[in-house]
Amino acid sequence: MSKNIVKNRAPAPIQISAEQILREAADRQEQHILDPVIKIHDAEEYQAHLQSRRKHFEDNIRYRREHMGNWVKYARFEEDSKEFERSRSVFERALEVDHRSAELWLRYAEFEMRNEFVNRARNVLDRAVQILPRVDFLWYKYVFMEEMVG
Repeated sequence: MSKNIVKNRAPAPIQISAEQILREAADRQEQHILDPVIKIHDAEEYQAHLQSRRKHFEDNIRYRREHMGNWVKYARFEEDSKEFERSRSVFERALEVDHRSAELWLRYAEFEMRNEFVNRARNVLDRAVQILPRVDFLWYKYVFMEEMVG
């Protein structure tokens, strides 16, 4: 077994500080490219845009069905489009894939609370704590919601 012995222990002729390394790394980073802004002029164009986005999300889900991030992004997109029934449908489909995901239950309940569907949020949290009774943050969210609504 050979030992790696350092022969020259003298300091390097040019010293580099951590600040210099960070500055160079920041300078060499590529610029973040934003998606182009889509201008929609009428309802037909808007529906076509929604349809293409939905197809994109469905393709992502088909590609990686068990990845919950795809499901949550899709549900969030539908929520942003004020399509609450579609968003609920996406969450329910995601729960069919993984009903043990406490994070998914929490996101679903927060979606309902954010849009002031208190009874629906209560139902979601009730289902969640029945399936996952040992997950503390679901109980905390349930209690927090009940305190908020009185």
